[in-house]
This record gives sequence, structure tokens and C-alpha cells, in this order.
Amino acid sequence: KVAINHWGQANFFGRVGKEAMEDELTKLGCEIIPTVTDNTPDRMKAIENAIALGVDAIIVQEGDITEAETAILEAKQKGIIIGSMDTADYVDFYVTSDNPLLGKNTAEALVEKMGAKGRIIEIIDDSGSMTRKRRDAAHKVFDQYPDIEIAYSLVYSWPDYDADMMNQVSAVLAKEGDNISGVFAVFDGVGISAYKTIKEFGLQDKIFICGVDGDPDVYALMKADGENCNYICTMAQDPDTMARTCVRAVVDLLNGKTLDSKVEYIPGIKVTPANVNEIG
Repeated sequence: KVAINHWGQANFFGRVGKEAMEDELTKLGCEIIPTVTDNTPDRMKAIENAIALGVDAIIVQEGDITEAETAILEAKQKGIIIGSMDTADYVDFYVTSDNPLLGKNTAEALVEKMGAKGRIIEIIDDSGSMTRKRRDAAHKVFDQYPDIEIAYSLVYSWPDYDADMMNQVSAVLAKEGDNISGVFAVFDGVGISAYKTIKEFGLQDKIFICGVDGDPDVYALMKADGENCNYICTMAQDPDTMARTCVRAVVDLLNGKTLDSKVEYIPGIKVTPANVNEIG
């Protein structure tokens, strides 16, 4: 009996991960108790309920597992196996992209396109350990260039981020759109929100966007706009493979097997308007 808890379903990564987890658990003959939460109190309740139902394992996708520490530690004390996608604390196994590398590569692509100068809007949120790692890695890149400035740090709401982020980006562009050169988005959903707003202001030839996830909606933008698309790069993750890898490792642990490592990294792929037709 395996409980899975997902941090919302507002983004491509979360939706694919949930579907793949449930499919793989079904194939392996597990009973599934799925929950979707978008805040820490509800996640705590979901985990506590799973414990009360006598689950053998709990898998957590995204978010920050440390914020549910009390419930997770209670589960571990009862011998429940803990697995996760993208969060490492307290777990018996986790699978993740190399988030610092994703953030680094995204920032480097943006700096190169901007000619190593200009003002950036970063779109961030601290609720996920993976997004914090991307942001921190990007900052290390930006800090190397004296003519690069993070002019605005916008925090998106979750899970209803789209209208919120369009409003925030619109306020910035209305104030000084001609003085902005780039957008760094910690995930593609908010990058798309920025893309739509920039296009409304007619600034798509001046402001470049980079994000993370490999969202099919970004691929569609790149294909529609061609090689001149201002969404210049996304670092694509593979949530399907990540979810199935996590499930198989957790079930192996339930069956008494020993894992070679408690972590597995799934590499990201750089997708640009130039290669999107080959990848997406």
C-alpha cells in the first residue's frame, strides 16, 4: 500500500509525474492512495492520514519535505519507507534532476543572448527546494557579470500563478519595459506567463526568456515563432522517467532489496528554437 502526495497539479512536471507514478505502481501491483496538496498544512494532513491507513510507503513529489518534518519523522518511526521526487531530506530514496546545473545552464544561456549586459526579471518562489537550487545557481552566474543586474525579483503564487504573474510582469513592463532585457524563470509555467505579457507589450524582440522543465507549451511557442522566438531556452526535465524510477526503487525497498545509492540523477536536456523540432 503506497501513498503518493503531489505539490499541486498546476505545472506540466507535476501532472506527468502523478500520472507516471500511478501507472507504474499499478503495473507493480500496489494499492495506491493518491493526494494532491498545494500547502504545507494539507500535506501534513495527507501524510498523517496515510500513516493512519497503514501504508507501507509514502512518495512525495516536489515542494519542500522539511516543512512536513513532524509527519515524515512519525512515518519513519513506524518503519514506513519514504521516497521522493526532487527533495532529499529524511528519505530512503529520491530521484531528481541536477537542479543547480539546470539553473546554471539556464542563466548562462540568458547571459549569452543578452550579450552579458542588461537588466533581468527573475521569477522565483522559495516553497520548493528544487527551485531554490536553480535560483541560487543562476545568481552565481549573474554575479560574474558586472553589467548584468537582477532588477526585479517576482514571487509567483501557487498554484494559481498565471494571472498573478502576468499582472506582476505587466506592472514592471508598464514602468520600464524598454529597460528590461531578460527573464529568468525557475519553471516554464511562469516563463510562459512572462512570454504572453511581453508579447502584449510588443517587446518580444527586446526581452529574452529562459526557463526550466521542457514544457510542451514552450516547445509549441518555439515552433510557432521559429528561430527568432524570444523564449530562447528551456532545460528539459524527464518527469515520466523520474517518477517511474522513484516508484521502482521504493517497491524494491519494500521487497527487501538493497539499493546501490539512495539518489539517482536524471539529466536535463537543453532545448532551444534551433533544436526543438528534433526533441519535442
